[in-house]
Amino acid sequence: MESEKPNSYAKYRRWSKFTLVFLLLVSSFLGYRASKLEFDYDFEKFFPQEDEDLSFFKDYREVFENDNDFILIGLRNEAGLFDQAFLNKVAAFTDSLKTLPHLREVISPLEMKYYEVSRTGLGVIEKEFFHTDNPARYSSDSALLANTNQPIAEVVNLGNNSLVLLIKNEQLISKEKSDELAVALQAMLDRQQFKEVHVMGKIMGQLEYIEVMKVEFLTFMLISVFVLIVFLIITYRSLWGIIIPMATVLLAVVGSLGFMQISGKPLNMMTTLLPVIMLVVGMSDVVHMVSKYLEEIRYGRKKAQALVNMIKKVGVATLLTSLTTALGFVTLIGVSMEPIRDFGIFTALGVIIAFVLSVLFIPSIFMLIKKPKITNAKQIQNGWERGLGLAFIWLCRRRKKVLIAYVIVTMVALFGASKVQFDYFLMQDLDEDQPLMKELSYFQEQFGGIRPFELAVIPKEPYKIDDYEVMKEVERLEFYLDSTYGVNQMLSPTVPYKFFNQALRNGKEAYYKIPENPKRYNYLKKQLSNFESRKEWQELVAADKSMGRIFGRMIDPGSREMLIRNDSLRSFYEGNLNTAVFDYKLTGTPVIIDRSGRYVTQNVILGLLIAFGLIGLSMGLLFKSVKMAFLSLVPNIFPILLTAGFIGFAGIDLNMSTAIVFTIAFGIAVDDTIHFLSRYRQEMVQGRSRLYGIRRTFISTGKAIIITSIILLGGFGSLIFSNFLSTYYIGLFVSMTLVFAVVTDLTLLPMLLLGNRFNRSKSSV
Repeated sequence: MESEKPNSYAKYRRWSKFTLVFLLLVSSFLGYRASKLEFDYDFEKFFPQEDEDLSFFKDYREVFENDNDFILIGLRNEAGLFDQAFLNKVAAFTDSLKTLPHLREVISPLEMKYYEVSRTGLGVIEKEFFHTDNPARYSSDSALLANTNQPIAEVVNLGNNSLVLLIKNEQLISKEKSDELAVALQAMLDRQQFKEVHVMGKIMGQLEYIEVMKVEFLTFMLISVFVLIVFLIITYRSLWGIIIPMATVLLAVVGSLGFMQISGKPLNMMTTLLPVIMLVVGMSDVVHMVSKYLEEIRYGRKKAQALVNMIKKVGVATLLTSLTTALGFVTLIGVSMEPIRDFGIFTALGVIIAFVLSVLFIPSIFMLIKKPKITNAKQIQNGWERGLGLAFIWLCRRRKKVLIAYVIVTMVALFGASKVQFDYFLMQDLDEDQPLMKELSYFQEQFGGIRPFELAVIPKEPYKIDDYEVMKEVERLEFYLDSTYGVNQMLSPTVPYKFFNQALRNGKEAYYKIPENPKRYNYLKKQLSNFESRKEWQELVAADKSMGRIFGRMIDPGSREMLIRNDSLRSFYEGNLNTAVFDYKLTGTPVIIDRSGRYVTQNVILGLLIAFGLIGLSMGLLFKSVKMAFLSLVPNIFPILLTAGFIGFAGIDLNMSTAIVFTIAFGIAVDDTIHFLSRYRQEMVQGRSRLYGIRRTFISTGKAIIITSIILLGGFGSLIFSNFLSTYYIGLFVSMTLVFAVVTDLTLLPMLLLGNRFNRSKSSV
């Protein structure tokens, strides 16, 4: 039993009170700021910055328009499209839509026109496809629509008795205006009298994403808190054993969220995971600290001495694990995408906050409360020691078999990992039962999809976009895009010429094309010169005629299939078109997103390699041994490899969000290895033999590793209940990696240490 000086005890209590008051004030301020956090979902923030494709797209949309600032409203009438009551309601609804805020235009099929030669034969006139007020013409209108190949055919589905209204909202609309428009539109939709209405658009998608994020943010917090409380009740069986650890990790969550709000960052789909990660990672530190304190109390230490020993013996290891965990997240700073970068920064900051609270808050609280009672401690401790001791003996007797098994599993995992691929679909994060996904399916099936397609046609010197040679090649390109590539609702610079040519040929569909005769084309070009001042032309051709625009929408085949189609498009261009006349460049939001996913994957791999190097270097310096640096990495590379193998064999595709699971998992999984090696180092410093030191480490640290891993699994396991597919996979993959990490830390790592022949002197460790 150790004595405790009264003066020292009083000093410790004064410092404890001062520390708690300081932490209370800071936490109150950060908690107030955290309460002001807002939710945001803007997928354009996933675009990689300083990217050539993004720079081109920004310039392109300045010339034309942004490709994703639209809303589609599908209206269906069971009795048929040509029902006067229905058409009147469509017309009235269209007029109502035009009163919504922050719009540029509302396009209705009822207002779309086609061209026809005037009776004088001296020009063309615009005529309507729908004669809403004249039912006698419904039959001829229906026949015209059934046989036309003009753009209206893409927004009217006679077979399904439905049509689409297109709303163009303000370009690059702000979140505030987007929400205002979405709310106003939803209120108008609630008042409409159509029996079947379908709505799809970026602003509606963002609104639904945010609502799901809000629910999941609270849900995951509550599940994680519940899991942790249950664990603490089972582990410590006392009120202090619940309140102190929970208060510590909750303060860490509040602190990290507070700093996020101060920096002006909102919560997005990535950072909503932060509280869960903070709760479980922070609790890992707390459990190691509290367990060491209780161990010191069992040895008969006075309270102050037990706390000092706790910080000395566990504090360094906890600092190392916090730094390595933070390092894993910090590597995400190298990803030039704001949501992922913010996730890495603020999670790393939160991990450091959790460590600071562990070494300040926990000792201060324990210093001011009564020494905890240790009930049934010996019986529980003996049970752990007996079980882990038998497990260690079992491992030692089967050492070669264990190592051979790891070699075989590694080879299988490598083969599986080679099958991992990247793919991304529009709104794939949402479950198929979500209303937004059902709306997406409707437009995919009935109206050719909603994935924007944008292609810039760039004439080569000395040509301009409206030269005959260019237009003929563009027409051939259009045919390929329509028949093979899969573009629907397509418009291009050729459309006005084809409209006009058809009109001058008595509306015959066979003449909806660019004339074969250059003189005929130049005649059309002259006649259409006045058309160049119209908005419809300016959306297709740059003012200086140095660029043209082909745009439309597609059924989303996924980013991997798009790569194949893009390669085929390039082959078609090089083998079938006159490349001396023009070049092209695919652009638009989906193109940037597809590129972003591959970019994230590459950066995550690079970040992992950097993390491997830095952690290996840190452990090498700590142990003053290159072999120990190597040993610190092997048990953590294997779980990542095994998870990658599972992903490959399961045929699960990575995307922008799920690609970061390896960074998250590595940063967390390496903690157990560091705790194991740190305890092993302490044993060796005390002059233990290698076998005895490993056995002592296995028994003492094995318990903490298993307990903290259960905590981590409880927290990350809650993510599998997410409605976001990416979040579900993050929870699943990180949980799997943590299970594999526990197994390797308690099987492979001891076996590697037994085979590590280095100097056992204190200087070498």
